[in-house]
Amino acid sequence: MFSRFIKISILMALFSLTACSVNKATDGPSHKDLDVLAVGNDRYAVIAELGEPVLSEKNDEGVLVDVFSFEQGNHALFKGLKAVGYGYLAIGTLGLSELVTNPVEGTLGQGSRVQVTVKYSDDNKVADVAVLKDDRLVGQKIK
Repeated sequence: MFSRFIKISILMALFSLTACSVNKATDGPSHKDLDVLAVGNDRYAVIAELGEPVLSEKNDEGVLVDVFSFEQGNHALFKGLKAVGYGYLAIGTLGLSELVTNPVEGTLGQGSRVQVTVKYSDDNKVADVAVLKDDRLVGQKIK
């Protein structure tokens, strides 16, 4: 009787772990469309996609400059595929895979921090973009 109780308790504990990495995979930040940073796009389209700038000011030459800081997440399809994969692993291993997939998803599965400056022309169109920080693509240029 007691050993059966222990077995059931262990199985229940393992199944309670199964949703953690699946949930983390779907809860991450959304993917931002960086095509809005192309030269000639409207400032309001940039703000609509990236959110409010953390800093907005005119520089010494009188040019409007916005600084954006955001977390670049994964595409929805990729997030869904990760969640399905984690689910199959959890079921196939009776939840034991959560001991690996949960910490991995917690550290590697989230988005990267991105900071960009955007300079605008007089008519509020993107004139120049510079990447200040990108945790995944260091040194990469945005269009």
